[in-house]
Amino acid sequence: SRRDCRPSSSSRAPPRADGGEHARRAYQESADRYVRRAETNLWNAHWDRPVIRSLLPRIGGRRVLDAGCAGGANTEWLLEQGASVVALDITPRMIELTRRRVGDRADVHLHDLREPMGFLVDRSIDVVLSSLAIPYVQDLGPVFIEFGRVLRRDGCLVLSTHHPFSDWQWSDLPDYYSTGVVEDLWSEGVVHRFWRRTMEELLGSLFQAGFLLDGYLEPTPSDDVLSQFPDVDVSRTPDFVFLRAIPDPAAAEH
Repeated sequence: SRRDCRPSSSSRAPPRADGGEHARRAYQESADRYVRRAETNLWNAHWDRPVIRSLLPRIGGRRVLDAGCAGGANTEWLLEQGASVVALDITPRMIELTRRRVGDRADVHLHDLREPMGFLVDRSIDVVLSSLAIPYVQDLGPVFIEFGRVLRRDGCLVLSTHHPFSDWQWSDLPDYYSTGVVEDLWSEGVVHRFWRRTMEELLGSLFQAGFLLDGYLEPTPSDDVLSQFPDVDVSRTPDFVFLRAIPDPAAAEH
């Protein structure tokens, strides 16, 4: 999740639960509070955003897809770096907040990542940036394949997601290999559902979609950052994992 707090409780949800549709409703309800807190909190402002941006290549003059733009923080930052940005999100309120933030400087779409991006032609994107969005997708294969379709051959995908090792530690799942829909009850009382998967499933989906792993980070925040949040203990395990992937040249030949 794009979580800005530890869940107050968690549990397995029924397998039939649809993470995407539930995410749309949950973030529609919590969008304004989420965007406001994400500007200064540990998880978004001081952890996910600086790390995922550190994996990006030089983006000035390049066309970047912000896949899961939330309220537009990364979209705005990308524009400030000189990129041309296509931004999308599944939640109508998030799209409203993004457009309020960046105006007409970005091409912003209300879109579900589980569906094809018909508004983008093949090989039209230099970089795909996806921050904490894929946990809401059950089947990653079609999403990664679609990212590969729109990426130029020399482009890259940079993403962040829940760290599979830390998820099961705070949840009530019996072991690391328990996968499926998990629920987060956020401090504001909104339940968020996401798909918990193993590292093998995450990376396997990426490789099967024709990507090669080009960068891997699982950092915890620095001591300087953690000193600003003395009531939070995240020093023993990373909440997030950050990946950079490139299209496999061998796959492009077939």
